This record gives sequence, C-alpha cells and structure tokens, in this order.
Amino acid sequence: MDIHQLEKVRPLGKLESISSVCHHLGFYNNVGLSAHYKLSQPVHVSEIHHLIYTAVTDVIRKHPILSAIPVDEHTPEPYFARLPSIDLKKSISFVKRNQPIPVNDEGEDSELDALLEDQHNADFKSDYGTLPFWRLIVLQNPGVENEFTACFIFHHAIGDGVSGLVFLNSFRDALAATTSLSLQLETEHIIVPNNSSLLPPIEELHPLPLPETPSQPTSKIVNEWRGNVIQLPCKSHFKSLSLSPNRSKSFIQECKKNNVSVTATLPSLIATTLYDILPLTTEALTCIIPVSLRPWLPRHIVDGAIGTWFDAFKVQIVRPDKTLENSNASSNPTEIWPQAQEVSKAIRKYLTASPSGEPYTTIAIFKSIPDVAPIFASTVGKERDAAFELSNLGFFSSPITDPTPSIAGDKSVWKVGKLIFSRSAVVSGTAITIGVVSGGDGGMTLGFTWQEGVVEETFVDKVISSIKMYFAALG
Repeated sequence: MDIHQLEKVRPLGKLESISSVCHHLGFYNNVGLSAHYKLSQPVHVSEIHHLIYTAVTDVIRKHPILSAIPVDEHTPEPYFARLPSIDLKKSISFVKRNQPIPVNDEGEDSELDALLEDQHNADFKSDYGTLPFWRLIVLQNPGVENEFTACFIFHHAIGDGVSGLVFLNSFRDALAATTSLSLQLETEHIIVPNNSSLLPPIEELHPLPLPETPSQPTSKIVNEWRGNVIQLPCKSHFKSLSLSPNRSKSFIQECKKNNVSVTATLPSLIATTLYDILPLTTEALTCIIPVSLRPWLPRHIVDGAIGTWFDAFKVQIVRPDKTLENSNASSNPTEIWPQAQEVSKAIRKYLTASPSGEPYTTIAIFKSIPDVAPIFASTVGKERDAAFELSNLGFFSSPITDPTPSIAGDKSVWKVGKLIFSRSAVVSGTAITIGVVSGGDGGMTLGFTWQEGVVEETFVDKVISSIKMYFAALG
C-alpha cells in the first residue's frame, strides 16, 4: 500500500522526530514496560485471549496515539498518520513459558529477559502501514488462565517511559471492568480506532527555555570511561535484576536516612560499582538522567495520557579520592552517599535553573535544527559523551500516571505485581542503560541494556553481581 494515502493527523514534534530518525537509521528500536497481572479473587476466566482483546480495545480507543504511526521518519517533515483499523491478532501475541514464573520475587528471570531482548532487536518496519507502532506480548504459564506477564513494546515517538506505565494502568482497569462484567465472549479482533485528534507535542505545551549564556565546559580534562566508540549495527542485550518488596523498602529508607532520593542514589551506586571494575586511571564517569516534563505541563492534558514529554541532563560523578581496593559499594555501602549528595545537587540545579520556573531543557537546542538526521548519522566512529544512563520511572501508580481513582481502584480483581522497564540500545547513546521501576507490590527492578561490541557481557555481569551484593548487604 501507499503509506501516504493514510489519513494525515499532525506533524511530529521535534522530540518525536528524534526518536523517528533514530528508528529509521537503525540507531534505536523501541522501549518496553512489562507487568505481571494476577487475579486476586476467585473469578472464572474462560478465555484469556478474548478478555485481553476486549481490554486492549478499550485502551486503544482511550488513547488515539496508539493508532497513529510516523510517516517520512527520515525527512525534515515527518508526520503522524492514522491506521484505518488494527488487527489485534497481529499486534498481540500469546507465548507459553518453558519454565514456570519464578516463585521467588527476587533475582533474575532469564526466560523473560530473553523474550525482551528479542523484542528490542525487532523494529517496526515490518508490515509498515498496516501494523501499529506497538505490540503486546502475553507470557503465560501453560494451563494457567488467572495470571500472565504483559510486555508492552512501543516506538519512542508515540510514548515516553511514563506512557508505558499509563498503558499498563489503563490495561489493568480495562481488564478489571471486563472481568467484572463477565464480558468473556468471542470479540472482534479487528477494531476501528478512535479518530480523535492527537495530543500536542512538547513544544506546544512547554516554553523550552534556553539559557541566555550557555554553560561553559570545565577546563579540567579528566580521563573518563565511555565504552567503545559509536558503531553499527545495533544488536541489543538485556538483563534484569529484581528486588523483593522488603529489600526495596529497606533501600528507600536508607535513601531517606541520608536525605537523598532514589533517583540521586542509584547513579552513585552504579558509578561506584563501575569504579570497582574499571582501571584506577578512570577519573570520572558521566551519567545521563532522563526527566519527565509532565509536572510542568498542563495537567488536564498530560496526566494519565500517552505521549512523549521528557528531557534529560548529564551529571559527572568524579571518582572519590580514596581508591582503596576494598572501598566498593558492595563491601562498604557508605561509599555511595557522598556521590549521591553531589548527584542530588545536580538534579536540584537542573530543576531550578530557569527564572520562569521551568527547567532549562536540553532538547530545546533541537528547535533550531531543521533536519536532525545528518547529526545522528555523523556520530558513527566517534566517542560517546556519557558512560551510562539511568532512568527511574518510580512506582506503578502515581498522580501523573493515575490522576483519578481508577475504575478498579484498590479492589481490582486484577493485581499488578513485578514490573520491568526495558529498551533497546541507542547506537549514539551511553555504553550501558539502566531502567528502574517499582511494581504494584513495591518491588524494584533494574533493567540493564547494552549494545554488542560496546561493552562485553562479562563486564555487565560484574556490574549486576556487585549491585546484588550491595542490596544483599542491606538485609
């Protein structure tokens, strides 16, 4: 089919077009949020497939962006077009586990990690013009209808990380409503989407202020580690580490005791772990911290909505002067707090930089660039500008993702347990990316992504092992 015959909805915003350009160039594929759902009441589910089709239909009709796809991704004028229909049987797949869902709520789930890794190596170019730029994979234990893991994989132009939480929350409510009404009958799997207009891009909702005097780079040159140079092709690898609700609670209490947030502490923990692995000549590490801009946007538009409204900033974490062999995070947890305080200062500075009340945004610089594709294409072979990225989405339900009491509320027949935040590697991005999210049970999960050829799997395994030791030391 001629993709240009589809209904044109609106142009992509600049932030949306950056994701689309990277997708077209093979620099980046997608992002994912996965959640474990379980029936909490003795309700009979006769056919999980039809229940999920009905629930997803409700979610799609609530969020029009789910039926929109980017067109002309690689050009200076990309736009969203609306699909006339969506075949749910092609967008939703059901997979049976080879091994039962791990009973232990802590550690790794290698089968789920392998599925997510495969998904993050698959873009949205197949059947272009007929399939939406998202998919849902439902992972089940054989013969079990009352619980499953739903993996929502989506193009970053249609949603940010918080949008993944919004989808999972809307899906939970739709499941609950459908189950309670016993609508478990044969349902249509080809649906006609909502034809409402799409929500505005970030530049129509936020002033995106630029500082009058750009900050000057520090004159001191330090030796930083950033992994291998920017390279193609992009093959992503992924592993996750889940913490029990009790261990997660202990960590949060430690953060409060030291007057720093979880978002400020985790980069320090990762950096301290890396310093323990890297040569002593490594003097500094740069971390990228994404920030949701929703708190500064019109709440009636963005709360509980799927869209791309985020920024990111960098913070340099200098190696402590004391580089004793045994001063790593796992053997001496107190080592992480001085750096966590420094990261906390950097976060506060970012959030309060602009006199108008909004933070100065890194993405604002792209407003003046008509075509971003050549910029990304020219980065191949060059050094990265940061070692790792750490994105913390917080808890499953929050005022931003859940602005009003849900249909199901706390009495939902479907409960959400463990969550995993995952994504593909970014060719021009950091050497390692960590996505953090806490599930409905309070358990925190860290997802680690890296690109083949940029760092070795054994290196990442050492990082994960050291982090496990740190959390084990919390008791």
